[in-house]
Amino acid sequence: MQGGISLTDWTPDGKWILMSSDLQTPGRVALCLFPLEAAPRAETQMRMIASDPESNLWQGRFSPDGRWISFNAFNATDPSVSTVYVVSSSGGEWVKLTEGRFWDDKPRWSPDGKAIYFVSNRTGFFNVWKVRFDPASGKPLDQPTRVTDFETTTQMIMPNIVQLEMALTSDRIILPMMETSGSIW
Repeated sequence: MQGGISLTDWTPDGKWILMSSDLQTPGRVALCLFPLEAAPRAETQMRMIASDPESNLWQGRFSPDGRWISFNAFNATDPSVSTVYVVSSSGGEWVKLTEGRFWDDKPRWSPDGKAIYFVSNRTGFFNVWKVRFDPASGKPLDQPTRVTDFETTTQMIMPNIVQLEMALTSDRIILPMMETSGSIW
């Protein structure tokens, strides 16, 4: 995807757009900020937040206070594993939130910024998991814990991870669900 971009979020002040892009990292997708004031040539003033020569970075989302960005990274040579991280919104060292042994994706902040929810296939089906997060230190407070229990084809989270999206409110998780059944005739 040379020259491609995927818009994922806005800065809280609405002046920058967070994107996954390979414009400055050909062959690898990085997290970048594009200034709206530079439109329509915002790529000339883009600012790279996180990149890795071995990984593609997707699903970047700002914490409610704008200090942190959650994202998932997957190794380009082993696309069966995706890991959720957090990085300061100004860049720097990545904080690993998941183990890097499963497909963990779609990190979303709780409205208070004290937890990050994500989907994972660690049980064979996609379910929602969460990690409590300390916004002051930028560190996880615990290991991932399971939030949903969808373990059958009669009620499961949509397995097509590319199309899967998730949204959170203060008391709800919005997910695309599906049900499959069959018979022999």
